[in-house]
Amino acid sequence: MWYFFDAGGPLMYPLLVCSLLTVAYAIERSFHFFRAGRSADAPHVIHDLIERNQFDKALRLAEISPGPVSAVLAEGLRHAGEKKEFIEEEIALAGAAEIKRLNKHLHLIELISRIAPLMGLLGTVLGMVNAFQQVAQTNGSVDPSMLAEGIWEALITTAAGLGVAIPSMIVHHLLEEKVQSFAFLMKYYGSETVKHLGK
Repeated sequence: MWYFFDAGGPLMYPLLVCSLLTVAYAIERSFHFFRAGRSADAPHVIHDLIERNQFDKALRLAEISPGPVSAVLAEGLRHAGEKKEFIEEEIALAGAAEIKRLNKHLHLIELISRIAPLMGLLGTVLGMVNAFQQVAQTNGSVDPSMLAEGIWEALITTAAGLGVAIPSMIVHHLLEEKVQSFAFLMKYYGSETVKHLGK
């Protein structure tokens, strides 16, 4: 394994860093989403309490329940009885803050999925330049095996770049789907809450 890494050239090191960052951020985000979804039934219970005009009880439950949906509902409940437009604005601001928190590090994973193939391609081009430079220095006595070895080593970085990019794309897609799921729930329960809390 180390032979392939060493043969790939200097750009294998930034690709290694990119792969480690993807794994670290994927684990961190997965843990965050797991915590955010632990009380998946809480928004439904809070909504039922709101429909029964038990606002104080709903607020207490929303404040102790983890997750972005409960946080948005808690913000709306703090302004119960005020104008609907004002409550909608406060819920929207709380929702935007929660979305920003959910999206933390996702743009870095997406960036890695985009630049990893380019770094791999750059490494291959540099390797090919080096291989043909060595051929040029032989003064016409070209050994095909030497050229083939240089090209083979140059292609390692392309394979490494794709090996980093493809999992990063998959991870980013899955995590983004989770964010969109939370965003839908926040919008749905937030809209339902305004109907009962505003005047």
